[in-house]
Amino acid sequence: MRAALFVAWGLLAVPGAWAQDEVPAATRPERLYVNSGVLMGSSRVVALGGAYVGIAEGVAGFNSNLAALAHRSPNLDRDWDVGVTLSWLDLPLAKAKGKDLDNDGLADDAPETLQVLGGVLLQYRNFGLGFSLRNYQVGYCNTVHCDPKDLLRVSLLQTALAGAVALGHDEFILGFGIYSAQAVFSHQAEGAWRYGDTGLALDVLYRPLGRPYRLGVSVRPEVVGAWRREAGQVPFLAGRQLYSAVVSPAVLSLGVSWRLGEGAERYNRLSPAARRQMLEGEHFTELPPEDEKTGLAGRWLLSAQADFISRAENAVSVHSFTALTEPTKVGAAGMLQPRVGVEHETWPGRLRTRLGAFIEPSPFADHLPRPHLTGGFELFLFRYWEDWALTASFDASRRYSNFGVSVGFWR
Repeated sequence: MRAALFVAWGLLAVPGAWAQDEVPAATRPERLYVNSGVLMGSSRVVALGGAYVGIAEGVAGFNSNLAALAHRSPNLDRDWDVGVTLSWLDLPLAKAKGKDLDNDGLADDAPETLQVLGGVLLQYRNFGLGFSLRNYQVGYCNTVHCDPKDLLRVSLLQTALAGAVALGHDEFILGFGIYSAQAVFSHQAEGAWRYGDTGLALDVLYRPLGRPYRLGVSVRPEVVGAWRREAGQVPFLAGRQLYSAVVSPAVLSLGVSWRLGEGAERYNRLSPAARRQMLEGEHFTELPPEDEKTGLAGRWLLSAQADFISRAENAVSVHSFTALTEPTKVGAAGMLQPRVGVEHETWPGRLRTRLGAFIEPSPFADHLPRPHLTGGFELFLFRYWEDWALTASFDASRRYSNFGVSVGFWR
């Protein structure tokens, strides 16, 4: 009798033990959608409305078109060059709470946003290498009281390691590399949960000599980053169930830029270094006549761009992670995002002013696109080893604003 009771008790106890050791529930099947609508780049890129694929100059253009890595400055007179940039966007001048970050028509409960961008570029002759990093962080309220010390933070991190080569008379520049899309969800009391994966990129810039225009193409394939589960982690953070992956949609960008004004035909001139190196080579016995003109290559620069964004399967917005309602599917259809920008040499050699605009499509079904007005300036600071400059920008739209500054080289 005692044996039978012992066995019965054991059978009843085992399920309880199994429940304690049971593997936690799986992640939700949906994928979080990384919306690139308002994440554009450095202060110069933002000021021009993001229309930079057809310009592709300097380290500031690295994120827009990898061909910028081998695009030599027209005044370069040595075999090598270096470029750095550091931008801080979403300055405290703009209140974070009340912004509509995902363009769903509603203000997000996000009292904290931050976007930091950095990059470095190294050139040797007609080759270029570079690395860039962009971190966009949003802090959402965890409770209705919205304690600043109790925020759910979502960090979207994008990095790129790439190279480029200029062909012919520097008329064709090819850029290629590896970039990663990562997401980090964190809570002060529980640590961080990470997603991420990598993809390949291929960009092209065509800059014909003696012509006042350029054409650019940028290709970014879709990247799906699965949850990188660490030992001891469960698919829950602050009581919320994690999603299976993050998805960054494929993007095809086509851009054109055009110089206007006196000297515009010098827009794509060869640098002194490129001309010397080509004369030293065996394949360039004839070169275009040397440009004896001095001064600006046109005081006006116009730029236009179209981004074609692919659809994404089974995707929901990043804000869904903190929302208390059932998530809404996004990215079910492809989108078009037009951009335009204009730059003016207001004080030659000292000050450039910029104005731009773009239309941000909404990944939510039946939501209207949102127009943005952008602008800014670039101010020469001083010469120490290189010519240094301060760049500022703004981006204003319905339920959204952004201010930024960056420090880099004057070109």
